Amino acid sequence: MNLWGRWRVIVACGLGSLSACSLASAQPPPPPVAPGGPGTPAAPSEAAPAPATGEAERIDAILTQLERRGDDIKDIRCQVQFRELDKLSGSDRLKEGEILFAVVQPNPKFLIRFDRTTIDGIVGKREWYLFDGQWLFEANERTQRVTKREIAEPDEKVDLFDIETAPFPLPFGQKKDKILRHFEVSLTEPKEGDPADTDHVVCIPKPGSRLERNYEKLEFFIRRELHLPVKVVMTKSKGYEVTTASFPDLSAASLNRDVAKDAFAEPQDWKKYEQVIERLEGAETPQP
Repeated sequence: MNLWGRWRVIVACGLGSLSACSLASAQPPPPPVAPGGPGTPAAPSEAAPAPATGEAERIDAILTQLERRGDDIKDIRCQVQFRELDKLSGSDRLKEGEILFAVVQPNPKFLIRFDRTTIDGIVGKREWYLFDGQWLFEANERTQRVTKREIAEPDEKVDLFDIETAPFPLPFGQKKDKILRHFEVSLTEPKEGDPADTDHVVCIPKPGSRLERNYEKLEFFIRRELHLPVKVVMTKSKGYEVTTASFPDLSAASLNRDVAKDAFAEPQDWKKYEQVIERLEGAETPQP
């Protein structure tokens, strides 16, 4: 599997649960979103208006603080709610659980545990996504199976944050200049139901960008005193597919808690599950 293929796996199955999913299924480029509102096609030659001077200064300050906060993070532990809504089919999938993330060398580790999955009102089984820096594990209580995918060679470093190499921009660790290079960024006034004390940042992928092929817009609700998103909304397919990731208890207390190394160990429940191993292309498959 090449680097792009590996990134699609890690984002769609693991880190994408923070903020996006279904990235592995490519979509044709959607029409640009007009300033009049989401889902309103703009004329192909119509360029997005530049932010007013005051708004541009606010955006610059918000993105600068977001970049600096990303540099300070060593680990995160918080709740996560991940919802996929398809307005055409009426399908509504909600997953609720906890996410652990730790910056270690050569690659960060994460564990996403969904303790409750509700699909169209029916409660399902538990799911896990674990990345140990080399292998990505996807486990499902319903199927009693663990799929173990090799993402990196031993000691190989992969950049989870670079917007120019990763297929999805993670909610932290992003560089301001790269965000502005790849997106038209604007601010939206708060409305009823928005998370309190947040700046609503709207990012429209620029024409021709890789992200434009998958998303019409990305929205980040950035908590002002925390300088991190507490809610991320992804819109595609002319507004009919909306994916939302929320972190309801994310606060300063969620950061840099010295998460124990054994927190990223394989859960005991997996011992009775069937295991499927997928190695990198060209790698030798270990003998049983």
